[in-house]
Amino acid sequence: MSYLVICLTALVVSGLTLFSGFGLGTLLMPAFALFFPVEVAVGATALVHLANNLFKVLLVGRRADLRVVLRFALPAAFADYVGARVLGRTLVEIG
Repeated sequence: MSYLVICLTALVVSGLTLFSGFGLGTLLMPAFALFFPVEVAVGATALVHLANNLFKVLLVGRRADLRVVLRFALPAAFADYVGARVLGRTLVEIG
């Protein structure tokens, strides 16, 4: 039963955030954390996030303005990388 709740939550939240463009992790991670350890919940949220993003690219990607995509995607990818490195170092220092 818990897997059904999790799958339905992921489906509904993914649908809601399709239009807003944000909020998937904010809404989904706490739902996962109710049923799984936090580490697993974060990983599961990341997988759903990836699948949702790939679906959006397939759904609307061909209509995207390449200039706008590059203007936002490249800085976002760089910031994601830097943020992950900082988080990784912080966790190593704490642990």
